[in-house]
Amino acid sequence: MAQTSTLPAPIESESPAPAPSPMTTTLAAPQPLGLDLGAKKVDSRDALIGVAVLVVLAILFFVIKNAYANWRVRERVAPSRANASGWFLFLGLLMIAIMAVLAVLNSGQFLAPLYIAPLGGVAAISLVAWLMTFSAKR
Repeated sequence: MAQTSTLPAPIESESPAPAPSPMTTTLAAPQPLGLDLGAKKVDSRDALIGVAVLVVLAILFFVIKNAYANWRVRERVAPSRANASGWFLFLGLLMIAIMAVLAVLNSGQFLAPLYIAPLGGVAAISLVAWLMTFSAKR
């Protein structure tokens, strides 16, 4: 009572596909699959746009820093302490803006710990120092 199994015969098409002639063959370029996160180079145009955005943000943050320091002086905080607090705020905001611009330019390359760790560390330290000078009354 041995059972033997056989595979069904392959289905053959009725008209075989014509062989391509050597003159009409074309090579199809491989299509990218989904999201390509490989390292790409940043164009000079994109880098210039990123620098321009950072310059505009730095000017904006500087104006905010001055307004903040003046507000702290009106709140009866020593001018030197208010100015230091404003600079810490400026530095923290600028580091966060740099991280955001680098992430937009090339997230595959610039979101690596090599870039994010120092920028994030400086941002965290400056924002903690800003909070310390903000909470100090005199």
